[in-house]
Amino acid sequence: MDLTLSERFALISFNGKESEHRETAKQNVLKVLAAAVFLEENYDPATGKWNFNEEGIKAAIKKANKKALERTYADRLQSKQLLSKVSSLLGCDLFYDENIKLKTYVSETREFECQLDLLRAEFLEEGPISEESIILVWLLQESLCFFEVFSVYEQNKITERLTGLRSESTLARALYPITVRSLWSTVVVGFLRIKSQAAATETGKGFNFIFPFFERRQSIFIDTEEYFPNAQLRLKNVLDRISSQGHVYEVLRDGAVPVVKIDNIKYELIPGAISGKMPIHGVRLRRYNL
Repeated sequence: MDLTLSERFALISFNGKESEHRETAKQNVLKVLAAAVFLEENYDPATGKWNFNEEGIKAAIKKANKKALERTYADRLQSKQLLSKVSSLLGCDLFYDENIKLKTYVSETREFECQLDLLRAEFLEEGPISEESIILVWLLQESLCFFEVFSVYEQNKITERLTGLRSESTLARALYPITVRSLWSTVVVGFLRIKSQAAATETGKGFNFIFPFFERRQSIFIDTEEYFPNAQLRLKNVLDRISSQGHVYEVLRDGAVPVVKIDNIKYELIPGAISGKMPIHGVRLRRYNL
């Protein structure tokens, strides 16, 4: 589907974010979305040039009405049937308070994957990279979505290409030194990079599991009604619970520790139990981006 730069960014970055409440991750996305709109408005099709500077981008972010921006792009994507709202996956968590109603955005799966595949095709294969893709990756990095939608391998390969682009592309040379992240978000980038690298090792795989960062959604425990004697029955019970709340899933790998894509986000389903007078059996969902 033919989408503008800002629509492409919104489609990728809105996925998995809360739709009804403020949250740190979404506020950061909306700030960067304002930058995307500014860049679009300052593109000159006659000359093919992007006219911007750091001061202009930051001024546009400061004066943007973030709530109105969210409504505009959510409505626009919904009108194209590219975005929907579902109950938060936290609703499946054993310790979730049912009195708290949370909903999240879910992007249409085929278009979501299509947009990411377009970036993978340009950055992971030899050949020219379009200026719009250069900007889109910058937007994903500044919003921190880069670390959510690409695997560790892809992050490393894209970063390698960007290093070369800084000397080859006038646009990349002008845009990539600009950062619109807060000091805290800059610290987060370093943390996410370390966490992504750690997740590629056996020792680091449990990092999200033990210390879910930023979002409670990164460590969700779904209890099963009983202890199941095999992995297939346990997986079916959990997936039935997930689908009953309107979530769309795809099993990418079965076995003792399955990998399932739920609402465009990959999770490992790790069997376990919570100790008590009576052990509670279930699985813990851990974000998977290897």
